Amino acid sequence: MTRTTDTTARRAKPFRSRWNGNAVLAVVGVASYALTLTIASDTFFLLAVPGMLGLTTVVIVAVYHTQRRPLPDVDVPADGARLGPVVRRHRMLLLRRYAAHVALAVVLCGVPFLVEVRVLYPLVGVGVLIAKIVHYVLFRQLALLRAMTRVLSVYEPGFRAPVRVVMRVTGGKWCITVGEGEQRTARMVASGVVDHPAEPPALADGGWYAGDDALGGVLVVARTGETLCLVPQDGNTRVRERGRANAERQARERAAGLTGLTP
Repeated sequence: MTRTTDTTARRAKPFRSRWNGNAVLAVVGVASYALTLTIASDTFFLLAVPGMLGLTTVVIVAVYHTQRRPLPDVDVPADGARLGPVVRRHRMLLLRRYAAHVALAVVLCGVPFLVEVRVLYPLVGVGVLIAKIVHYVLFRQLALLRAMTRVLSVYEPGFRAPVRVVMRVTGGKWCITVGEGEQRTARMVASGVVDHPAEPPALADGGWYAGDDALGGVLVVARTGETLCLVPQDGNTRVRERGRANAERQARERAAGLTGLTP
Protein backbone atom coordinates (compact mmCIF):
# COMPACT_ATOMS: atom_id res chain seq x y z
CA MET A 1 0.00 0.00 0.00
CA THR A 2 2.82 2.36 0.86
CA ARG A 3 4.65 1.51 -2.35
CA THR A 4 1.60 2.32 -4.46
CA THR A 5 1.09 5.63 -2.67
CA ASP A 6 4.74 6.60 -3.13
CA THR A 7 4.63 5.74 -6.83
CA THR A 8 1.47 7.78 -7.30
CA ALA A 9 3.06 10.73 -5.54
CA ARG A 10 6.16 10.56 -7.72
CA ARG A 11 4.04 10.48 -10.86
CA ALA A 12 1.78 13.30 -9.69
CA LYS A 13 4.61 15.68 -8.82
CA PRO A 14 5.90 16.15 -12.43
CA PHE A 15 2.30 16.58 -13.59
CA ARG A 16 1.66 19.30 -11.01
CA SER A 17 4.94 20.98 -11.93
CA ARG A 18 4.02 21.03 -15.61
CA TRP A 19 0.53 22.33 -14.82
CA ASN A 20 1.92 25.09 -12.60
CA GLY A 21 4.44 26.02 -15.28
CA ASN A 22 1.75 26.19 -17.96
CA ALA A 23 -0.45 28.31 -15.70
CA VAL A 24 2.37 30.79 -15.13
CA LEU A 25 3.08 30.98 -18.87
CA ALA A 26 -0.62 31.58 -19.58
CA VAL A 27 -0.89 34.39 -17.02
CA VAL A 28 2.30 36.08 -18.20
CA GLY A 29 1.24 35.67 -21.81
CA VAL A 30 -2.16 37.26 -21.30
CA ALA A 31 -0.70 40.12 -19.24
CA SER A 32 2.00 40.74 -21.84
CA TYR A 33 -0.51 40.67 -24.67
CA ALA A 34 -2.64 43.25 -22.84
CA LEU A 35 0.40 45.50 -22.44
CA THR A 36 1.18 45.34 -26.17
CA LEU A 37 -2.23 46.87 -26.87
CA THR A 38 -1.14 50.09 -25.14
CA ILE A 39 0.95 50.91 -28.21
CA ALA A 40 -2.16 52.62 -29.60
CA SER A 41 -2.32 54.88 -26.53
CA ASP A 42 -0.85 58.39 -26.56
CA THR A 43 -0.01 58.18 -22.84
CA PHE A 44 0.89 54.59 -21.97
CA PHE A 45 2.48 53.47 -25.25
CA LEU A 46 5.83 52.76 -23.54
CA LEU A 47 4.18 49.89 -21.66
CA ALA A 48 4.05 48.06 -24.97
CA VAL A 49 7.83 47.48 -24.79
CA PRO A 50 7.77 45.17 -21.72
CA GLY A 51 4.62 43.64 -23.14
CA MET A 52 6.37 42.67 -26.37
CA LEU A 53 9.40 41.37 -24.48
CA GLY A 54 7.20 39.30 -22.18
CA LEU A 55 5.14 37.93 -25.04
CA THR A 56 8.27 37.02 -26.98
CA THR A 57 9.68 35.17 -23.98
CA VAL A 58 6.45 33.25 -23.42
CA VAL A 59 6.25 32.19 -27.06
CA ILE A 60 9.88 31.02 -27.14
CA VAL A 61 9.53 28.99 -23.95
CA ALA A 62 6.16 27.50 -24.94
CA VAL A 63 7.21 26.47 -28.45
CA TYR A 64 10.56 25.08 -27.27
CA HIS A 65 9.07 22.92 -24.54
CA THR A 66 6.10 21.81 -26.64
CA GLN A 67 8.32 20.67 -29.51
CA ARG A 68 10.74 18.97 -27.09
CA ARG A 69 8.26 17.36 -24.69
CA PRO A 70 8.78 13.58 -24.17
CA LEU A 71 7.67 11.38 -27.05
CA PRO A 72 5.27 8.42 -26.76
CA ASP A 73 6.97 5.05 -26.32
CA VAL A 74 8.18 3.39 -29.52
CA ASP A 75 8.41 -0.39 -29.91
CA VAL A 76 11.97 -1.68 -30.14
CA PRO A 77 12.75 -5.00 -31.91
CA ALA A 78 13.55 -7.72 -29.37
CA ASP A 79 16.85 -8.56 -31.08
CA GLY A 80 17.85 -4.94 -31.67
CA ALA A 81 18.77 -5.78 -35.26
CA ARG A 82 16.71 -3.06 -36.92
CA LEU A 83 16.88 0.21 -35.02
CA GLY A 84 16.55 2.47 -38.06
CA PRO A 85 12.71 2.37 -37.96
CA VAL A 86 12.82 3.52 -34.33
CA VAL A 87 14.70 6.66 -35.35
CA ARG A 88 12.36 7.22 -38.30
CA ARG A 89 9.38 6.93 -35.93
CA HIS A 90 10.88 9.69 -33.77
CA ARG A 91 11.36 11.83 -36.86
CA MET A 92 7.74 11.38 -37.91
CA LEU A 93 6.44 12.32 -34.45
CA LEU A 94 8.58 15.46 -34.40
CA LEU A 95 7.37 16.44 -37.86
CA ARG A 96 3.77 16.08 -36.70
CA ARG A 97 4.42 18.51 -33.86
CA TYR A 98 6.15 20.84 -36.29
CA ALA A 99 3.13 20.73 -38.63
CA ALA A 100 0.81 21.57 -35.73
CA HIS A 101 2.95 24.58 -34.81
CA VAL A 102 3.04 25.80 -38.41
CA ALA A 103 -0.74 25.41 -38.72
CA LEU A 104 -1.19 27.44 -35.53
CA ALA A 105 1.16 30.12 -36.87
CA VAL A 106 -0.81 30.37 -40.11
CA VAL A 107 -4.09 30.73 -38.23
CA LEU A 108 -2.68 33.43 -35.93
CA CYS A 109 -1.31 35.37 -38.89
CA GLY A 110 -4.51 35.11 -40.93
CA VAL A 111 -7.35 35.58 -38.46
CA PRO A 112 -6.64 39.25 -37.53
CA PHE A 113 -6.82 40.28 -41.19
CA LEU A 114 -9.91 38.20 -41.88
CA VAL A 115 -11.95 39.62 -39.01
CA GLU A 116 -10.26 43.06 -39.14
CA VAL A 117 -10.19 43.53 -35.36
CA ARG A 118 -7.37 45.81 -34.23
CA VAL A 119 -6.88 44.20 -30.82
CA LEU A 120 -5.99 40.94 -32.59
CA TYR A 121 -3.17 42.38 -34.70
CA PRO A 122 -0.42 41.42 -32.18
CA LEU A 123 -1.33 37.81 -32.95
CA VAL A 124 0.39 38.25 -36.32
CA GLY A 125 3.70 38.82 -34.56
CA VAL A 126 3.04 35.80 -32.33
CA GLY A 127 2.40 33.63 -35.39
CA VAL A 128 5.59 34.76 -37.12
CA LEU A 129 7.63 34.13 -33.96
CA ILE A 130 6.14 30.64 -33.54
CA ALA A 131 7.14 29.76 -37.10
CA LYS A 132 10.71 30.98 -36.58
CA ILE A 133 11.26 29.26 -33.24
CA VAL A 134 9.78 25.91 -34.28
CA HIS A 135 11.99 25.88 -37.41
CA TYR A 136 15.08 26.47 -35.27
CA VAL A 137 14.17 23.72 -32.79
CA LEU A 138 13.15 21.22 -35.47
CA PHE A 139 16.34 21.67 -37.51
CA ARG A 140 18.44 20.91 -34.42
CA GLN A 141 16.33 17.85 -33.66
CA LEU A 142 16.57 16.52 -37.21
CA ALA A 143 20.33 17.14 -37.29
CA LEU A 144 20.77 15.05 -34.15
CA LEU A 145 18.60 12.26 -35.57
CA ARG A 146 20.67 12.26 -38.78
CA ALA A 147 23.85 11.98 -36.74
CA MET A 148 22.45 9.03 -34.77
CA THR A 149 21.24 7.32 -37.96
CA ARG A 150 24.77 7.57 -39.33
CA VAL A 151 26.20 5.92 -36.22
CA LEU A 152 23.65 3.10 -36.39
CA SER A 153 24.58 2.46 -40.03
CA VAL A 154 28.23 1.77 -39.09
CA TYR A 155 28.17 0.05 -35.69
CA GLU A 156 26.23 -3.10 -34.85
CA PRO A 157 24.05 -2.61 -31.75
CA GLY A 158 24.29 -4.86 -28.72
CA PHE A 159 22.15 -4.96 -25.61
CA ARG A 160 23.72 -3.58 -22.44
CA ALA A 161 22.48 -3.06 -18.92
CA PRO A 162 22.31 -1.31 -16.62
CA VAL A 163 22.50 2.33 -17.62
CA ARG A 164 23.63 4.39 -14.65
CA VAL A 165 23.03 8.13 -14.38
CA VAL A 166 26.12 9.79 -12.89
CA MET A 167 24.78 13.33 -12.83
CA ARG A 168 22.69 15.84 -14.70
CA VAL A 169 24.45 18.20 -17.10
CA THR A 170 23.30 21.66 -18.13
CA GLY A 171 21.04 21.89 -21.15
CA GLY A 172 18.82 18.94 -20.24
CA LYS A 173 21.58 16.37 -20.78
CA TRP A 174 22.74 13.48 -18.61
CA CYS A 175 26.13 12.01 -17.79
CA ILE A 176 25.75 8.23 -17.88
CA THR A 177 27.63 4.94 -18.16
CA VAL A 178 26.29 2.03 -20.20
CA GLY A 179 26.83 -1.61 -19.27
CA GLU A 180 29.12 -3.08 -16.67
CA GLY A 181 32.43 -4.92 -16.42
CA GLU A 182 34.43 -5.10 -19.66
CA GLN A 183 31.42 -3.84 -21.62
CA ARG A 184 31.06 -0.67 -19.57
CA THR A 185 31.49 2.53 -21.54
CA ALA A 186 33.35 5.60 -20.41
CA ARG A 187 31.31 8.40 -18.89
CA MET A 188 29.14 9.72 -21.69
CA VAL A 189 27.06 12.87 -22.04
CA ALA A 190 23.68 11.73 -23.35
CA SER A 191 21.56 14.13 -25.38
CA GLY A 192 18.27 13.50 -27.14
CA VAL A 193 15.64 15.27 -29.18
CA VAL A 194 13.38 15.75 -26.13
CA ASP A 195 13.74 16.99 -22.56
CA HIS A 196 12.91 15.30 -19.28
CA PRO A 197 11.80 17.10 -16.10
CA ALA A 198 13.42 14.36 -14.00
CA GLU A 199 15.73 11.36 -14.37
CA PRO A 200 14.27 9.01 -17.02
CA PRO A 201 13.35 5.84 -15.06
CA ALA A 202 13.51 3.61 -18.15
CA LEU A 203 17.30 4.00 -18.39
CA ALA A 204 17.88 1.54 -15.55
CA ASP A 205 16.53 -1.31 -17.70
CA GLY A 206 19.32 -0.85 -20.25
CA GLY A 207 19.15 -0.55 -24.00
CA TRP A 208 20.78 -1.25 -27.34
CA TYR A 209 24.16 0.44 -27.69
CA ALA A 210 25.90 1.03 -31.01
CA GLY A 211 29.28 2.73 -31.08
CA ASP A 212 32.73 2.78 -29.56
CA ASP A 213 32.98 2.35 -25.79
CA ALA A 214 35.46 5.20 -25.47
CA LEU A 215 34.66 7.40 -28.47
CA GLY A 216 30.89 7.67 -28.40
CA GLY A 217 27.81 6.12 -29.91
CA VAL A 218 24.03 5.79 -29.77
CA LEU A 219 21.80 4.24 -27.11
CA VAL A 220 18.23 3.13 -27.86
CA VAL A 221 16.42 2.69 -24.54
CA ALA A 222 14.84 -0.77 -24.49
CA ARG A 223 11.62 0.13 -22.65
CA THR A 224 10.67 3.35 -24.41
CA GLY A 225 12.61 3.35 -27.68
CA GLU A 226 14.06 6.79 -26.93
CA THR A 227 17.27 7.35 -28.87
CA LEU A 228 20.20 9.11 -27.21
CA CYS A 229 23.44 10.37 -28.71
CA LEU A 230 26.42 9.63 -26.42
CA VAL A 231 29.64 11.64 -26.44
CA PRO A 232 32.53 11.09 -23.97
CA GLN A 233 32.42 13.56 -21.10
CA ASP A 234 36.21 13.84 -20.82
CA GLY A 235 37.54 15.38 -24.01
CA ASN A 236 41.19 14.74 -23.10
CA THR A 237 40.59 11.03 -22.56
CA ARG A 238 38.74 10.95 -25.88
CA VAL A 239 41.73 12.44 -27.69
CA ARG A 240 44.16 10.01 -26.04
CA GLU A 241 41.95 7.03 -26.86
CA ARG A 242 41.67 8.17 -30.47
CA GLY A 243 45.46 8.43 -30.67
CA ARG A 244 45.84 4.83 -29.43
CA ALA A 245 43.20 3.47 -31.82
CA ASN A 246 44.31 1.42 -34.82
CA ALA A 247 43.56 2.45 -38.39
CA GLU A 248 40.40 0.32 -38.65
CA ARG A 249 38.94 1.75 -35.45
CA GLN A 250 39.69 5.31 -36.55
CA ALA A 251 38.14 4.66 -39.95
CA ARG A 252 34.90 3.41 -38.34
CA GLU A 253 34.83 6.45 -36.09
CA ARG A 254 35.12 8.79 -39.07
CA ALA A 255 32.54 6.83 -41.09
CA ALA A 256 30.08 7.05 -38.18
CA GLY A 257 30.70 10.78 -37.74
CA LEU A 258 31.75 10.41 -34.12
CA THR A 259 34.58 12.91 -34.64
CA GLY A 260 32.05 15.66 -35.30
CA LEU A 261 29.87 15.02 -32.27
CA THR A 262 30.17 17.34 -29.29
CA PRO A 263 28.77 16.87 -25.75
